[in-house]
Amino acid sequence: MGIKAMKNVGPTFFWVLGGIPLAGSDRPFEYYVIPSETMAKNVSEAHELWLSTPGKKGQSHKDNTVRTVHLPPYKSFSGWDISSYRDRWDLIETVLNADQSNASEI
Repeated sequence: MGIKAMKNVGPTFFWVLGGIPLAGSDRPFEYYVIPSETMAKNVSEAHELWLSTPGKKGQSHKDNTVRTVHLPPYKSFSGWDISSYRDRWDLIETVLNADQSNASEI
């Protein structure tokens, strides 16, 4: 991810992260549908925590443009676990249905 993940683009923007299984694996692809606001909040918190935490040798971390989101079973530096967003296509459907309802009222 990059610093763009720290920006809340609005309620109609979602991040879709894909977990691609290893070649030859019988595991399915995994998709995580995450609202922009949630992504921005959690990526920002994790990055700020990482910056304020000393490195392995006690040195300060230097800011950069890299931002991370970990796929399960891993969690982010702040402990954020995206498991609850797996296959949450309904979040997008809800926004689309709300937009259609608003459009029909005009």
